[in-house]
Amino acid sequence: MEFTPSQIAQITRASVILDSTAPMVRGLAWDSRKIEQGWAYVGMPGERVDGNDFTCAAIQAGATVALMTRQPSSQEREVASDHGCGIMVVPDGEAAIVALASAWRSVLSATVIGVTGSVGKTTSKALIRDVLSSQFRTSATVGNYNNLLGAPYTVLCAPADCEMLVVEMGMDNLGQIEQICQVARPHMGLITNVGTSHLEYLKSRENIARAKAELAWAVGPQGRVFLNGAGEYSDFIREYAQLDKRGVACVRYGDACGAQVAAGTQVVADAQVPGRIQEAPAESAFDVFATQVSLDDQGCPHFVLNARLPLPGADALQSAKGELTIEQAACHLSLKGLHNVTNACGAAAVGLACGMSIQQVAQALSQSQPESGRQEIVRASCGAAVFNDAYNASPESMKAALAMLEAYNCSGRRVAVLGDMGELGSSSDQGHESCGAAAVQRGVDWLICVGQRSRLIAQGARAQGMSPQAISQVEDAHQAVELLLAQLEPEDVVLVKASHFMGLDRVVRGIVQSC
Repeated sequence: MEFTPSQIAQITRASVILDSTAPMVRGLAWDSRKIEQGWAYVGMPGERVDGNDFTCAAIQAGATVALMTRQPSSQEREVASDHGCGIMVVPDGEAAIVALASAWRSVLSATVIGVTGSVGKTTSKALIRDVLSSQFRTSATVGNYNNLLGAPYTVLCAPADCEMLVVEMGMDNLGQIEQICQVARPHMGLITNVGTSHLEYLKSRENIARAKAELAWAVGPQGRVFLNGAGEYSDFIREYAQLDKRGVACVRYGDACGAQVAAGTQVVADAQVPGRIQEAPAESAFDVFATQVSLDDQGCPHFVLNARLPLPGADALQSAKGELTIEQAACHLSLKGLHNVTNACGAAAVGLACGMSIQQVAQALSQSQPESGRQEIVRASCGAAVFNDAYNASPESMKAALAMLEAYNCSGRRVAVLGDMGELGSSSDQGHESCGAAAVQRGVDWLICVGQRSRLIAQGARAQGMSPQAISQVEDAHQAVELLLAQLEPEDVVLVKASHFMGLDRVVRGIVQSC
């Protein structure tokens, strides 16, 4: 962001207590430890501490404007005066940040792409970011900044010359994505899928679909919405958000491995254009899709990326015979697991919609690396490979991670450290049990269940025939580390996955640093 102190006061409707000497403010933080020179600091009361109490620390770290939610003390006034820092008082710190983000969004000329979904939104966001950044000045959500405060902050952090802005949008109830979209104002939106996360609050998958569809509603005419072609609720979202009626193009993407492009489609080689084939017009589930999918011995997918061009929403480019064009490019991923093929196809669809060639898209996908804490592979000192996928979990993503573990070439044991999953509501018992069954089906040799709810994972594994001796039950991450350190062997490969509140990243650190 780039605002003068007076603009900040006007946008946030703040009461100015002390004027700032800074001509321009070029950043913002509500954590005093993250303040940089020339930034604004927002003091907000929290559950454990009051951010207002760190105003002096923020000023001494370089803040030139302090937005407080209470009246400053005499000491805070004195420190601010000594440093030329302005002090303003606002009734609500979060509302002030959202107001600044909305104002900054009006300044930006970037194309905004919103990304949401029950599973895979962070991976899809990262893939879209990596694809677009290969050709455009691109900014994207960092870490888990995808909620009602984090997503606007993503907008606020975009540089003025940003060409593409990718905003991840999380939610746990109806109306939240709509609020985010009021700030982000997306030109395009990608919805990965509708799973079982948030059933605790939304009660049904149809309600979850409605919540995700708020992104589709926010995309206006001439925009594009990207939907998983195999998604169970994709048709529902398309109809519910009235995409066709409102003139919003719907682009479907996914993995068509093992299937024809479309029933009855005639595909012939195009001798004039290398790497291109042509097909007779026909209905298809996908506009951008993968074929010839395989996994290497590290579990990384290789496939042929296909794109039916032009994508929906573009002017039809047809030959004299009325034939539509499909372009192809070979692609391989550094990300592990077959499920990431679909995520890659979604990112490819966005890149193509933004004007990239299929060769440029495929090359960018091949260079993308996994996000920290999401299928990141690290090596323990004893030699064991550890998949750090401890950032979050749902039944769908846990089963995908187990499939990835199965595909990894391993001469030792496949060990799965699985913990509790949250926000599943009435589907919690069944969701945990089904993951235990999946662990057996995917050839897990040693299952370590962490937490109270994970007892149902163990129960599901036993019901599927896993020996009780191959199942360990522990209460927390500390006990899991102790167990692994005592029994882990150099050739083993370990998957660590649970909802973030379980803190199983401590398991990864424990066995990597101590094994």
